[in-house]
Amino acid sequence: MTIKRLVLICAFAVLPCCVARAANKPKLTLDEFFNWVEVESIKVSPDGHSFVIATDRADWNQAIFRDDLWLYREDGHGGGALLQLTQSGHDRHPQWSPDGRWIAFLSDRKLPAGKGNDSDDDPKEAEVTQLYLIAAAGGEAFPVTKGQEEVHAFAWSPDSRTLYFSTRIPWTKTQRAAYKQEWKDVERYRGSERGDMIFSIDVADAMARHAAEGGKPDDDSDAASDAAPGSHALARTPWRASELVASPDGHRLAFATTSVSQREEKVGEFEIYSIELAGASPERPPHQVTHNEAVELNLHWAQDSRHIFFQVQNGSAEGRYRDTQYRLYWVDADTGEVQRWASDFAGAILHYSVMPDGGVVAMGRLGTEVQAYSQAKVAAPFTAQAGWKGTYELIATSEHSSRIAFVNSSLEKPT
Repeated sequence: MTIKRLVLICAFAVLPCCVARAANKPKLTLDEFFNWVEVESIKVSPDGHSFVIATDRADWNQAIFRDDLWLYREDGHGGGALLQLTQSGHDRHPQWSPDGRWIAFLSDRKLPAGKGNDSDDDPKEAEVTQLYLIAAAGGEAFPVTKGQEEVHAFAWSPDSRTLYFSTRIPWTKTQRAAYKQEWKDVERYRGSERGDMIFSIDVADAMARHAAEGGKPDDDSDAASDAAPGSHALARTPWRASELVASPDGHRLAFATTSVSQREEKVGEFEIYSIELAGASPERPPHQVTHNEAVELNLHWAQDSRHIFFQVQNGSAEGRYRDTQYRLYWVDADTGEVQRWASDFAGAILHYSVMPDGGVVAMGRLGTEVQAYSQAKVAAPFTAQAGWKGTYELIATSEHSSRIAFVNSSLEKPT
């Protein structure tokens, strides 16, 4: 597989944890050690010329760890500018819209009074993780969802018109009031757990709702559901939907599940499911794609809209439960057939991205070294990329522009 252009993101100014190997450098102080900044993720824009970077760092003044989003834009002259995109300190998991106009992300920031906050009298309930949008050109972020239930995962539709997201199955106002009346502040073990509902919401409708805030109020009757205003229920699952991904052709939605309690007790609670979006309904059960003894994570649809890539660290997708290093697979969403990628590689597949030509580029760890590898198809060899020195930590690609971003922890540039 030919990788057309490589972009090295190693000049990220707020990364004190990237220490050069040269012996003449000053020793790391205790303050510097605790002031590290972790790059949680890098997402490449559809045109390949911008990157949204999610970071986690200590904020000693507020006694919190800040989750912030940064935007790096190329200037067309070999350089670029790094700007802080969000300021709340509670923002994570960014995803570009396929048209490159918007960045969606999750945030548990507290909503200002009167800005769609239904829990102004209860600050704890006001800090619920919701889905937000911010324009790629900058500006103020605004919530796409609101309510009592936190958003677990989300995904864009290929045409950028729809966002899919998952929350716990919503209650009505009557159900919530009855539960509080009976149990007060008691934390019920297992008894209060319930599965997820997967929704869709029209982006244009969400923007119109935001613009019209303060106008006609949402339905506040006792029978009204606590689902996000303007959302449409697509499917119900007895588990927690931890990841959502939409197929490139826009016909299907895949999701990975975990236990509703988030305790790892039964391996059967961790599977991959798919939803046919045409005619989707909570009364129509999702299709279970995998049936194995593995914990699946990091889902991506293949370009053929039929196979779903996933990784496994705990359990096995090939037989009885056994823990191995991270492995990469794909599963046929129609037949359930599972095939392993990089089957000739003895190390761990730490990160991977799907390329526009259908192949993958990945970070493979062999011993203590983490290098860039590529594979054109499932039966092809898993090949190390020549000319890249050092050990890499993260990888991201644009599915549209064949551009790749790496974080290099050793600060060695490619030859």
